[in-house]
Amino acid sequence: MKIKPKIALIFSVFALLIISCEDKTDSNSAPSDITLSANTVKENQPALTTVGSFSVTDQDTDDKHTFELTNDSEGSFVIIGSALKTGKPLDYESAQEHEITVLVSDSDNSSFSKSFKVTVTDEGEIFVNKISGNISANTTWKKDDQNILVGQTFVQSGVTLTIEAGTTIFSESDDGNGLAPALIVEQGGKLIAKGTASQPITFTSTLDMDADGQALLPLRGTWGGLIILGRAPISVTGGVANVEGVEGKPYGGNDPEDNSGVLEYVRVWYGGRSIGQDNEINGITLAGVGRGTVVKYCEVAYNLDDGFEMFGGTVDLKYCSVIGVGDDAYDVDQGYQGRGQFLFAKVLKDDGNRAYEMDNKTNGNLDSSPRSHPVFYNATLVGPGGDAVSNNDQMARLREGLGGEFGNHIVYNGKEYGVRNSDNGSETVTQDLASVTSLYPDYLFWSENNVVHKMGAALFKGFASDFKAKDVDTGISIDSYLPKSGGSAFEDVDTVPSDGFFEQVNFKGAFGSNDWLSTWSILNK
Repeated sequence: MKIKPKIALIFSVFALLIISCEDKTDSNSAPSDITLSANTVKENQPALTTVGSFSVTDQDTDDKHTFELTNDSEGSFVIIGSALKTGKPLDYESAQEHEITVLVSDSDNSSFSKSFKVTVTDEGEIFVNKISGNISANTTWKKDDQNILVGQTFVQSGVTLTIEAGTTIFSESDDGNGLAPALIVEQGGKLIAKGTASQPITFTSTLDMDADGQALLPLRGTWGGLIILGRAPISVTGGVANVEGVEGKPYGGNDPEDNSGVLEYVRVWYGGRSIGQDNEINGITLAGVGRGTVVKYCEVAYNLDDGFEMFGGTVDLKYCSVIGVGDDAYDVDQGYQGRGQFLFAKVLKDDGNRAYEMDNKTNGNLDSSPRSHPVFYNATLVGPGGDAVSNNDQMARLREGLGGEFGNHIVYNGKEYGVRNSDNGSETVTQDLASVTSLYPDYLFWSENNVVHKMGAALFKGFASDFKAKDVDTGISIDSYLPKSGGSAFEDVDTVPSDGFFEQVNFKGAFGSNDWLSTWSILNK
């Protein structure tokens, strides 16, 4: 009688061993836990702000996992990939805490569910500034506000718009009528946008990621751009024209000293969408803008059309950068007579046209007056090389009666020609500056000390056969734009005009040893 329990015990252990062995041969283990890296978010952040990321505990370390929200707190949250993001701006006063439920599934459809609480922190009331229409009184856009362009916005005559350092202005891609929002400063209006290297002012898109978690930026043409209209001379008949794409907004006049404000450490990214029928705009349009306006430390990146375009006027540019735009980096026409120093352009191989496209012809006249005559020193123009699209045929195109003065340039890595000249008027094209200065503005001077290097075809096209350039390696590349210290960029440096604007330096190109883009450019984002 006492033997039976022992036999039963043996059978029980044997059965347990069988069950244990069967468990160990199971081909898949379900996820056993989910963790969230962070569970706090500031109130009033835009949709798709990242809260944290999920990770899974699973014995099967090679399993692939997908996450979904079975409770998204009434659309307050979404999951993209493994990232938890806000589904909309959250308000602390409405709810300080949200409960969500996450379901994770592995490749065998085994799943695990867990609930989390996400805390919304009170950052004080953030003013959501949706901007459109006329600005008719002096206004300040603050860095702690959420500034969103939702339509064409006009700074009217006699009005000053001030933008605090560190402010980001987001823009929707559409105003509801199929056109992109843009900021337009009218004649007599002023824009005071003074950022700093550590707190630049940024115009950018509201786009971030699509529903599949794919980054949408960088992307050209996601909103409009910045347009400034001044009262400086232009070569259009009558001296006044209406800017393209904006109905009834004139530019041009007779005041070369006209002052439209200050742009300093201003970044305009991802713009160029149409603001008028079949009219993509430039990142920064300066139309009839006078030299009383300050434009320095400004960047246009990934614009669908040109970077900077100067329609006449006399405005000066200093420490400016254009990266990866879909057309020309710097475009000059309609009698522009401004100055520029320390200018950088990077043309990408996928699109883009030229670093410079500059002309004078207005109303069919190659000698229209005032003649376009930019005076640009210390520029670095970097091209995409031989595998670029077909329209990258020259790095700089100077044409249609253009005058001008170009010294201390480095032109590098063009697909075909370095510099092309065509369709001249009566201007004198020369490399002997001393012989033509008395003819201003009826001459085009290209210094023989300028570096033109690594072109797919000739250095020049359309110039006299005796035109010269320094075809030397300065040490720059498509990824590194500072020249080699003590190298050829520091030899045979041109003397700049002595007029109070230009700085005499000991190097060619936009950079010596100081990388003035390092803290604020999209290149370092």
